[in-house]
Amino acid sequence: MNGTAYIFDIKRNASEDGPGIRTTVFFKGCPLSCSWCQNPEGIAAGPSLSFRAELCHPEDCGLPCFKACNAKAISLADRSLRLDWERCNRCGRCAAVCSNHALEQVGQWLSVDELFYRVAIDKPFFDATGGGVTASGGECTMQMNFLHEFFKKLKAAGIRTAIETNGMFNFGRFARLLLPWLDLIYFDLKLIDEAASIRHTGHSNRAILDNLLRLTECAAVPVKVRIPLIPALPPPMKICAVSPSSCASTRSSKSVPCLTTHYGWTSCSALGSIPNTGAAPL
Repeated sequence: MNGTAYIFDIKRNASEDGPGIRTTVFFKGCPLSCSWCQNPEGIAAGPSLSFRAELCHPEDCGLPCFKACNAKAISLADRSLRLDWERCNRCGRCAAVCSNHALEQVGQWLSVDELFYRVAIDKPFFDATGGGVTASGGECTMQMNFLHEFFKKLKAAGIRTAIETNGMFNFGRFARLLLPWLDLIYFDLKLIDEAASIRHTGHSNRAILDNLLRLTECAAVPVKVRIPLIPALPPPMKICAVSPSSCASTRSSKSVPCLTTHYGWTSCSALGSIPNTGAAPL
């Protein structure tokens, strides 16, 4: 949809996504498929549907979802709801009539003005604590044109901005559309070894590493590199990321925090997707 972005969460009082009290906006869409992804609902760029079977009680509700589904993706077998994910078109009609919230549409389309209104109400907290708004995901740079207008509006209102990125973006567009409007960049570096990156994220990391080097050379704002500590990849610092000393030598990053993470495989199941299990215990 033109002039809108698909947002799957807005988290208030976020203290881990930048200085001060922050409101973090989670944009849908990500070019990577990390096997440890904590937010698999943010991978698909468009609407997603979540189905939690443990909340579904067909005998109580009368199956309004069955009647609402034009794709014929819902059926009943052994008194349990069955969802055919290949047929499902993620229209959300079933979720709209599900009283038990077993079926839920993940996210919504918001315009720049709508999103700005939702975060700007927290400005008194930003001003009092040195906080602001952080764009996350998914990979928020996949919706770069929208972000450009959103950040411009935030800066015009005196709201500090930050971004969390995996580094998989077009550097020229990033430098032109986003960099002038940012106060802080969190660069979440997944892996340093290209073969490991292909295995565990589904993509080469050459563009990511190149973008990191270019950012640390030209960015006028802090570029803080963060490293995920990934369970089931022993020893984690050898496999999961670059060593802290090599990143600490860059001009903008004086320390390299290590982030603990967990697998989002349960969420993958609820979304009808198959997780990349490349990082499963060997």
